[in-house]
Amino acid sequence: MPRVTPDPDLPDRLADLVLPAADGTDVRLGALWAQQPRVLVHLRHFGCLFCREHVIQLRERADRIRALGADLAAIGTGDRSYAADFRDAQGIDFPLLVDEALASYGAAGAQRGSLRTFLRPRQWVDGARALLSGVGNGRPGKQPFMLGATHVLTPQGRVPFAWINEDFGDNAPIDAVVATLEEEQRGHTAA
Repeated sequence: MPRVTPDPDLPDRLADLVLPAADGTDVRLGALWAQQPRVLVHLRHFGCLFCREHVIQLRERADRIRALGADLAAIGTGDRSYAADFRDAQGIDFPLLVDEALASYGAAGAQRGSLRTFLRPRQWVDGARALLSGVGNGRPGKQPFMLGATHVLTPQGRVPFAWINEDFGDNAPIDAVVATLEEEQRGHTAA
């Protein structure tokens, strides 16, 4: 299973990275979780069928995530213009950042897939499921073999949830992310 032991040094490695956002601003990553927990999702690329499906799932659960005192942000491997088009097409209302140099991907422990990864039978099953749900592919980015990751980062510098994708369609289950945020909220209110 791709859920991994959270790396306690991850917030420090990511905090000072500055990435361009689809809205034209530049964002220091540490500012994203300075005031509230943040679900930080590393997407593969903006044309990825599985990333588009994942963003729909995130968008559908965004109100619940926000009700738990957290917010979302996503990072992809395209340019700012492609990110803006993706944001608008997907109806994203949370920060969408671009990391063409893959600095945040490396810091987060995201892996690279290969043609062998693409040829796994599970990829074809996952791809068929995504296509049947109405999600389509877009044009690939410059990093079509980059895999994704999902982390929850807190203002206290903790990482209560970490998921490193093993293949292209292996995104973190949103219910597991929400359950982590619910647990965080219970712990916060008990303190």
